[in-house]
Amino acid sequence: MVLEEVRRDSGSALSLLLLRDEERNGRITLFSSGLSEAQHHYYIQHHRQDIWFNHYLEKGCKGVVKANTLSNKAGLLAGFGAHFAIGGVCRVSGYGLASVSSYRDQQQTDFGDKEIDVWDGLYFGLASWSRHYWNLVGLELQNHQLQQLIKHQNKAVAIVDEKGGVQYSNAEFNRIADDNHELRMQHGVLSVNNKDQQRQFRELLAGFTYSTPGSPRYLSVTRGGGLRPLLLQASLMSGLRNAERYIELVIRDPDHAFSPDIAAMGNLYPLTSGERELLLLLSKGYSSSDIAELRGVKVETVRSTLKSVFKKTDCHSQSELLLLLQSIS
Repeated sequence: MVLEEVRRDSGSALSLLLLRDEERNGRITLFSSGLSEAQHHYYIQHHRQDIWFNHYLEKGCKGVVKANTLSNKAGLLAGFGAHFAIGGVCRVSGYGLASVSSYRDQQQTDFGDKEIDVWDGLYFGLASWSRHYWNLVGLELQNHQLQQLIKHQNKAVAIVDEKGGVQYSNAEFNRIADDNHELRMQHGVLSVNNKDQQRQFRELLAGFTYSTPGSPRYLSVTRGGGLRPLLLQASLMSGLRNAERYIELVIRDPDHAFSPDIAAMGNLYPLTSGERELLLLLSKGYSSSDIAELRGVKVETVRSTLKSVFKKTDCHSQSELLLLLQSIS
């Protein structure tokens, strides 16, 4: 409707507004007034051949310019009767671009300076708007990617802010948070019921405020009923738009069995069949002496094999090795 009014007010035969998302495989949205449906689809398919997307950008133009300053034809739509044209492109590097253009046929006069001034105002308004638009489009894409990332992980994981506010979480994370009364989820904020451990949890999250992505930080949450502590693992996420600071929070429950993917571990690291068997037994809770007895070897042999696994995986303890295995599984 707005484009229709712009076309009429400017005395144009055709007016176009094109949006091209450069983050999502160049997805095109075209608003047009004066084009038939077939012409509309034709322009979408061939828009890169238009003067606005080659000559204009190559010459580093700014604002609205007349087509005859770029080419001896009125661009791609000359074949549809366009004889005079003005237009401009607003590009937000890495995110997307927007173009605005208007056309007159040969029975009309060319665009004058005053009309170009009016279109210039429209162009610079579009430039300001497009920065906000592409930022919102990018945030929408980022949020979708984060949701999918969390949803399909084989571990209890959530994305939280520096105050424990849960932005996204998967079913396994929600299950552990619900099943363990030591944790509390209220109004979308995760906390620990024990006051001292809640203080430690706040400090752990607040520690990411001015830090850069690096090694994970850990907090052990004690449980009653003879259950081993829950392990909270927090890592600062990197590469987020608008410098957003989100934290990936993983809950590891040592009493909740997981299915170790020994084959995946063996593909990532050059493990022998004996080392893979050792990993499988460790994941089932067997100690070095238990494994030695099961395999009919000395404890020293098991420890030597374990040292070899440490060296290949760059781990320094059994707990670190099991965390690595669990993250892969």
